[in-house]
Amino acid sequence: MGAQRGLAGVDVPAWFRNAGLGAWLLLGIAGVLALLLVLIALVADVAIPLAIAAVLAAILVPLADRLERWRVPRWLGATFVLILALSMIVVTIAVVINGLTSQSDEIWAQMEASLKQVDDAASSDGASGGLVDAAHEVVRVLTSGALGALFSSAGSLVVGSVLAMFMLLFLLKDWEQIVGWTAGRLGLPPALGRSVLDGTVNAFRGYAAGLTLIGAANAVVVAIGALVLGVPLAGTIALVSFVTSYVPYLGAFVSGAFAVLIAYGSGGLGDAVAMLAIVLLANNTIQNVVEPFAFGTRLRLHPLAVLLTVTTATLLFGVMGAILAAPLTSAAVNAYHALRSEDLTESGSFASDGL
Repeated sequence: MGAQRGLAGVDVPAWFRNAGLGAWLLLGIAGVLALLLVLIALVADVAIPLAIAAVLAAILVPLADRLERWRVPRWLGATFVLILALSMIVVTIAVVINGLTSQSDEIWAQMEASLKQVDDAASSDGASGGLVDAAHEVVRVLTSGALGALFSSAGSLVVGSVLAMFMLLFLLKDWEQIVGWTAGRLGLPPALGRSVLDGTVNAFRGYAAGLTLIGAANAVVVAIGALVLGVPLAGTIALVSFVTSYVPYLGAFVSGAFAVLIAYGSGGLGDAVAMLAIVLLANNTIQNVVEPFAFGTRLRLHPLAVLLTVTTATLLFGVMGAILAAPLTSAAVNAYHALRSEDLTESGSFASDGL
């Protein structure tokens, strides 16, 4: 008791007290986030298909709504949209794979030429095929590992795909009921909860549309540059640039490295430097010009914030995190603005909505 009275009499500065309180709050938030990540990891086989289905549903629901306005039964319109989406995904994957496999011999020949040029430049007498042999070995190891991982998880991949397909069908069919039910259980006034959910959906729609426009612009610029330089596989380079644009930053790095390597193998260092300049032009100058028209004010995110969130999410969740990080962060910012626009701190603000 004497110790407590002694501590009670200590004059603690206000800034020190606030810092301590803030530290405890941060620890509590970090603990909750860590627990949430653990729970997500435990149910990843369900959480990942649900996330994919929810994102696709947010993008595809307007088409199902339009079919319903055309007096098409909702279940039939949802089924048609699902079949259309699956067909587009299959066609896109088939085109990419076909574009790469049909040119695989030429791609590997260009890469071998590139590696031989590097080997020759290093003046390693008697070891002209050293880098090529090493590249073959690396590709063999990586391929065997990738195939092993693929076959070991083939069952979960099939189950997850089927689960995501059925989830997407139900989301398309009963979108309004599901969104209304979710909005009523956010702990917010119903109108505000619906506004937050609508902002999240609009963030994903705007982000997907913006990435499509930016990816198309980058692909066109890179393809034109490859044609002007006489770099082979211009169509394949453009296709890789477009598809990888849906993975922010990482996709640009992969597609840029692919284009520069092919240019180096076909035309040497000069073409490689020129191709690198074109890739940087497409992913910086051109993208900065197109981005305001592509995203408008939907994202409300600084590029540095996008870079940090994408990098962190990629480290935690892999490619799925890289794809979802920016729109989720944008949705959180939109939700914050929606909450701030409502004076929820006044007494009776929740009671006025019956909560």
